[in-house]
Parts: sequence; C-alpha cells; structure tokens
Amino acid sequence: MTEYWVSQGNKWCDFCKIWIQNNPTSIRNHELGKRHRECVDKKLTDMREKSAAKDKELKKNEKLLQQIEAKATRSYQKDIATAQQVAKANGAPEDGTAD
Repeated sequence: MTEYWVSQGNKWCDFCKIWIQNNPTSIRNHELGKRHRECVDKKLTDMREKSAAKDKELKKNEKLLQQIEAKATRSYQKDIATAQQVAKANGAPEDGTAD
C-alpha cells in the first residue's frame, strides 16, 4: 500500500477560544502557556461566582417561600377563628357538624 499525507487538523481550546495544532507538543506548550493558565483561572473564577450567586438566589427564594407559608398559616388560623365565632353566633356546634 502506498502511504499518503494526512492533515492532523487543529484542536479548539475552549478556554482561550483559539485553534492550536493537534499534536502533543503544541497542545502541551499551549496548556503550559501564560495565556491559557489565565483563561482557565478566569473561567474557574466565573464558575465560582455564578455558583455563589445561584446559591444566594435559592436561599432568598426559600426564605420568601417560608414567609409566604407563615402568612398563609396565620390567615388560615384567623379564618378558622372567624368561622367558629360565626358558628357560635348562629348557635351551630363548634366542631362544624350538623345534628
């Protein structure tokens, strides 16, 4: 069989958003470079910040939901008390059952 030349192609660096040659030496040199390390650090910092913001938002929503639940419970208790007072005024039994 005859051998023929095949292009190695390029490799995309997701951190730096550039193309590099797809061979071990070029990849290693790129990954050891200052620009690549800075881009990786920046990406990790961004991920941490987004995670912290998401956690903060979840805690805020949870607290808000607890406040809503507490208000709903108070309102429900108030409605029950009012219904019992109306029942007493009308002469019905307190447990809500009719004879």
